[in-house]
Amino acid sequence: MRTMFVKLFFWFLLATILSGVVFFLLAFNLRLGPTRDERMRFDSERNQILSQALTVYGRTVAAAREREGSATEFIGAQPGAMAGMRAYLFAGDGTALSEGVTPSVRDAVRRAVAAGENEPLASGVRDVVVVKVRTPSGKPYLAATAVTPEPPSRESLQDFSFPPGVWLQLLVTFVISGLVCYGLSWRITAPIRRLRAATQGLARGDLATRVAVSDEGSGDELTDLGRDFNLMAVRIEKLVTVHKQLVRDVSHELRSPLARLNVALGIARKQSPTSASPALDRIELEGERLNLLIGELLTLSQLEGGVAGEIVEVDLAELADEVALDADFEARGCSRRVQFTPSPAVLLRGNREMLRRALENVVRNAVHYTAEGSAVEVSLEHTAGSQAVLRVRDFGPGVPEAQLSDIFRPFYRVAEARDRQSGGTGIGLAIAERTVTLHGGTITARNLANAGLEVEIRLPITVRR
Repeated sequence: MRTMFVKLFFWFLLATILSGVVFFLLAFNLRLGPTRDERMRFDSERNQILSQALTVYGRTVAAAREREGSATEFIGAQPGAMAGMRAYLFAGDGTALSEGVTPSVRDAVRRAVAAGENEPLASGVRDVVVVKVRTPSGKPYLAATAVTPEPPSRESLQDFSFPPGVWLQLLVTFVISGLVCYGLSWRITAPIRRLRAATQGLARGDLATRVAVSDEGSGDELTDLGRDFNLMAVRIEKLVTVHKQLVRDVSHELRSPLARLNVALGIARKQSPTSASPALDRIELEGERLNLLIGELLTLSQLEGGVAGEIVEVDLAELADEVALDADFEARGCSRRVQFTPSPAVLLRGNREMLRRALENVVRNAVHYTAEGSAVEVSLEHTAGSQAVLRVRDFGPGVPEAQLSDIFRPFYRVAEARDRQSGGTGIGLAIAERTVTLHGGTITARNLANAGLEVEIRLPITVRR
């Protein structure tokens, strides 16, 4: 529900459903309109017929009453119109001359007297019709009746039913609307998905990533955003390429003066007195460090260029054991140890020397920072997901959480003074990260709860036994 595509799809679908409901109600109301009109015409015609029947009834009963001098109540069916009707006679002032007059009829007559004209009225669930009549002598009377409306017939009820297959039609309509909304949402969000994929590619280090956009016209906002992204990617690629080229060229150029410096140092040793040996030894040490730094820079440039060297079958367990033995020999000179947990052979294809240097850099870094008297633990396991997981754990002070991902950047130092004392160049872990990435793996670091740092290397196993 959090993606723009899903949100757009459901909003479009909801708008379509609401529109369909509104149109359905309007159509239903239009379908009921003729039925209501027919009912109103029927009521109007019935009242007219009743008025005519009441006029005949009122004149007849009123004339008979004048002749006989007594109130005559006429109850029964009048020809063609009076079926189910009970009529009452009233004097011109609204006085009831018939017996059993209902309150609704009495009230209707009073309103008719007040209005002074014939008036068909409705009271509650009953229709009340009142007419004014005159006898041959000219004396005014009122005749009224109350008739219960007839329930709608089965035929009229059928007029309210839905057409055959209406629910299937609605289902088909909503399915087609859903497909249209899906396609529309997919098309609208397609540029965003392409831009997101390009952004992820750029974040992974693929500087050649670009967004496919049309070169014709200005396009919409998303198209313009894609073009802006491409311009940004081109600029970043140029800057990074220039930076890599600069590092590579400087490293190569430094090799020549460094070689001449070593030659001059050898000549100086022969021509200098013994008292100059400490200074010359210092110059030689710094020259070796500079040579090591230049070598690491060239290796880093090679890895960033995607050059993996000779690819062979490598037994990672054998390689880890070899690195651990060499590092343990050096670590014992500073009251530390390196322990490797034996593991069955784990075969993969890669550059053995690069993998060795990557693992060696991680292990040596752990030896530098683990506490005196402690041991760096190296372990290797084969996961069910066809991955080799190599873990190097030390018992040092760890790394601040906010800087865990930065330690794999070139020349990054968590503690400047401590790194200087340990003789680190700040490139070893960067070389390890580039090597692992070049072999299709990942490298991460995390602080452990009981002190220490653990570096985890995951490499895909590409050789099956």
